Amino acid sequence: MDNCIPQETVIKNIRLAAAYVPYQKLCTLFSPIEALKRGTVFPELFSPYEGQDKKYRPLESSKRGITYDE
Repeated sequence: MDNCIPQETVIKNIRLAAAYVPYQKLCTLFSPIEALKRGTVFPELFSPYEGQDKKYRPLESSKRGITYDE
């Protein structure tokens, strides 16, 4: 695991608009069951949503007179 490149690594002397994709070293993986629960096999990509789901709240918001513009 010591071979991983930190995400904060700055790449210098790269031309503008030139794509550069560094090789990623495979460091750790979630187990298959854990990957299904989290939606990714890569721990670095796991970012749980901690916001509020408004899809299930339209009746509560309409009772208070709150409207959501689309």
